[in-house]
Amino acid sequence: MDEVKCVTLGDKREIHLHDGDDDFSISIVSDGKVLFDLPLPFPRRGYAGGSLCVSPVGTYLLFAYYSGQSEEAFMLFKIKQNALEMVFESPYRYGEAASYGFSDDEKLLVQGLPFTCSEWERPWLEKDVKTDADGHLFFEFGKIKTLNMASMAMNEYMIRIYPAHDWHPEQVDYEPYMFPRMIAGDALKISMPWGDEILRLPLKDPIIFTVGGQ
Repeated sequence: MDEVKCVTLGDKREIHLHDGDDDFSISIVSDGKVLFDLPLPFPRRGYAGGSLCVSPVGTYLLFAYYSGQSEEAFMLFKIKQNALEMVFESPYRYGEAASYGFSDDEKLLVQGLPFTCSEWERPWLEKDVKTDADGHLFFEFGKIKTLNMASMAMNEYMIRIYPAHDWHPEQVDYEPYMFPRMIAGDALKISMPWGDEILRLPLKDPIIFTVGGQ
């Protein structure tokens, strides 16, 4: 997914991400004039790239970034006239190809965080599987995380994949991003390797999918 280093607000102000060797910051610019510049602490565990995203109404700015070592993180800012106020920070967590979606009313931020961006069925092929209380085999695909924008409370939900007994996955490339998006009321759509899935809020942990069955 392409990294976005500049976003334009409804009033034509621009927000720029500067992530070069000599400048790690986010700035607000209007008509070429810097109105605000926020230096950021360089991540101690490294930085391999990042991207900006503005919420639907323009209240929040999301800065998502990754270490290049299977770790993803983000910072959430409230956009003010001439300032950015950090309201939430999620430090590096294990995973790759994180993607994000705001609800249209900006009451919820959803992160889709797979554990790998390639060979999604690898844990099964390598027998890196677990057994549930009923003796059924499964592997963990990743997590869905939801951030309540009013309370700034984050919840996590593990995604479990239960393969059918005779499942033989095709080892093909696929789009790793889950692209979480609210589509109507309490419906959350996510993209999985085999196609889109619809989840209903509130989510239950774990989120379970079965693949390979009839």
